[in-house]
Amino acid sequence: MQQNATNSEKELSEKQVLAIPHLVSAKSFGETAELVGVNRTTIYRWMDDPTFREEYDRQRDAVAGFARAGMRSLMLKALAVQAERFDSDDPRERARAAKEIMDYDAKTAHKHESQKLLNRLHSVIYSTNNRVLDQPTINSELEQYLNSHQRH
Repeated sequence: MQQNATNSEKELSEKQVLAIPHLVSAKSFGETAELVGVNRTTIYRWMDDPTFREEYDRQRDAVAGFARAGMRSLMLKALAVQAERFDSDDPRERARAAKEIMDYDAKTAHKHESQKLLNRLHSVIYSTNNRVLDQPTINSELEQYLNSHQRH
């Protein structure tokens, strides 16, 4: 498997290519080593290799993205179930549905705000041409952003 120029022109061995899906699927290093036919310490050494690690990270991120997409589609179904519960003739069932939705919102609102802050931080640190800004400019921009959001 030819890698891009970021980690030279090094190729992964056949065993390395076979090992990555096992590691991504949360197999232990020992279990992966046994399945691929290498020593467990070899897996640890591979994890320190930038080319191997880059491909491992790429595949792990792809799997995680797929899982997040699946969860988002299930969230739509869960919302439909909650909406049906609101139409229940039982007032206790309606109250439970309302409480679950409010609890979920309380748990996730902070994460949403944190993600917005991280996105803003990234846009502040990098100008439109991906030039890193100086520290005083970053501090000023972030202070303005935080002050505007503390008022809301």
